[in-house]
Amino acid sequence: MTLSEITESVHVDASPDEVWAVVTDVRRHTEFAGPKSITKEIEFDGPLEVGTRWMAHEKFGPSRFDAPSEVTAIDRGHDFAWVSFPPMKEENRGAGGRAYWDYHLEPEDGGTRLSHHMRVEEPAKGALPLKAMYMVLNLPKKQREAILTTLGNVKEAAEHPHPTR
Repeated sequence: MTLSEITESVHVDASPDEVWAVVTDVRRHTEFAGPKSITKEIEFDGPLEVGTRWMAHEKFGPSRFDAPSEVTAIDRGHDFAWVSFPPMKEENRGAGGRAYWDYHLEPEDGGTRLSHHMRVEEPAKGALPLKAMYMVLNLPKKQREAILTTLGNVKEAAEHPHPTR
């Protein structure tokens, strides 16, 4: 069952290739998510292809944990998708629910329409506490705000690239 599903988009005054270079720079995802993101650092050494994994070092409240992600789809210049797993032992990976993420790019008016989508699936066991947390903390609203922050930061990075990147 889906706990949360959100899609937002923004027009970026940069070519799809320029936007693609930004959204596929996985190590910069924490920068784009902003200081309120629970992800504090990402370890990734590529290549960017289906099945490649990275590790996100995260902090939620006082808790610190590591959560892996795995690339699920790549269509160069158009689609980049991945799944994130909650922190669990490898043999139980996926039993704790999953978060699916993707970027979709389309040419638009001399630039790019960039969409960012997320879907959070509840865990096979222990869904009730997670559902309660989503409701009490109003997480879907915060997730939407986070996606909008990410899109704004990606837009800025693509439209005004840093000279050393």
